[in-house]
Amino acid sequence: MSRKVKPKDLSDVDKGLVAMFLKMSTEERLRANDNAARAILELRNAYKQQKAIRPGSKRIA
Repeated sequence: MSRKVKPKDLSDVDKGLVAMFLKMSTEERLRANDNAARAILELRNAYKQQKAIRPGSKRIA
C-alpha cells in the first residue's frame, strides 16, 4: 500500500534571499557559506568559553 506524501509548504521561503543567492557567482556563494560557518564556530566557542568561566551560573531570560 502506498501512501501519498503531501508536498512541503514552501510559502515561508524568503524569496528575496533566494534571489540574492541566485545572483551570486559560485565563488561568492562559497564565500558566504564559509563566512556563515565561521560565525557559527565563533559563537559556539564564545558560548563554551563563557560556560567554562561561570560553570554554575544559570541563564537569566
